[in-house]
Amino acid sequence: MKITTIGLSAESIKRKAKKVSKANGITHTAALNLVAKENGYENWEQVVNHTPGRPRQKPDRGRPAIPVPATLDYHHTISGKVIGQHPNRKMTVKRHARVGDLLSDILAAAEYHKRAKKALQDIRITMDTWLGCEYDEITLANQEFNSIYYGGGFYWTGDAPSLKEQAKFRIMLRRAKAIIDRSYHDCPPLEMLHKQFDTATKMLEKWPKTIKWPGSKYRRISGGTFIRLKHNQQVALVFGHDTRRSTVDGYSDSGHFTVGRHELTILRRQPQLADFKPMRLALPYGLWKLADGSEVLFNRDYCPIWQRSAGGVVSGIAPDLDIRYQSSEHFYDDRSAPYYNNKVTLKKCLAVLKDWGVLDQQPEVLTRLPKALAENNIGLLSPKGFS
Repeated sequence: MKITTIGLSAESIKRKAKKVSKANGITHTAALNLVAKENGYENWEQVVNHTPGRPRQKPDRGRPAIPVPATLDYHHTISGKVIGQHPNRKMTVKRHARVGDLLSDILAAAEYHKRAKKALQDIRITMDTWLGCEYDEITLANQEFNSIYYGGGFYWTGDAPSLKEQAKFRIMLRRAKAIIDRSYHDCPPLEMLHKQFDTATKMLEKWPKTIKWPGSKYRRISGGTFIRLKHNQQVALVFGHDTRRSTVDGYSDSGHFTVGRHELTILRRQPQLADFKPMRLALPYGLWKLADGSEVLFNRDYCPIWQRSAGGVVSGIAPDLDIRYQSSEHFYDDRSAPYYNNKVTLKKCLAVLKDWGVLDQQPEVLTRLPKALAENNIGLLSPKGFS
């Protein structure tokens, strides 16, 4: 008698369980229960007791109707060129946050499972992009926006996850996909996202038996130490060193980062803190024009750095001040950022500061560096949240 499940047949579950049992050194019964759970059942007994000819009914997902048009374009910040599409619908912020939490927790465990990490990061990038298309700064504050998909997860400190834990992560990934499917209608961008989920699922089925964690041979790096990042050769300032995870948090020209201890070197000659002026903080990302004729330069994290009155008087400004502006313009986008070695953009930003007469001056946000270090609070450098 052939017993049919939602996904695999009972015979297929048996065959897969046999392979799982042999590959991982567990009993056949344990493997049966594990594979059955991955296919929507509590255990193998529930598969056996399932009534033949009466397959389980899939729940009604209540998929949204397809609007017209089904998709919307999103554009290059500077050139205006179309660089992608997203569904013509908003998923609630609450659902976005739930998907973000699930992805962050899986990513934390997959930190050193490179293929799974890459596949999961592709999903996170897509969802973060859609969130940005669906909600602007007014409807969703930068700080909350940044925390949804890049707010971090728990710390995974053990060896490779057990079979039970691996199954848990695959279930979590299916939950994230289900939330998305309940929120968006069928369209090409959603189909592409499904392919990303399929890739991630396959990678989560291929965990390495052992994981090489960066060695604990390194001594702790104290906050305030200057380092050089190997991947981009930027000089950076250390805020914290987690020896348990062997990761280092800090700030560089391109902003806040977390890297493995093995991905950096300590500078032999330590610069003075006063000489450290990260481009992301000090250079203008754009300009706001206000109703009274005044203008405000803001950095990449949308924090004000300089203001100029209608009469042309330039002065400093608090980086946490909320600005009500009428129009804005940007000097670069993330692809042409000056801190990614784009000399043309760097020259443009420096020309703006020179025109304002503040090229050799320090914006107020840079004066927060000593306090941010002393309190080990990197968030002080971006009071509106990292963008």
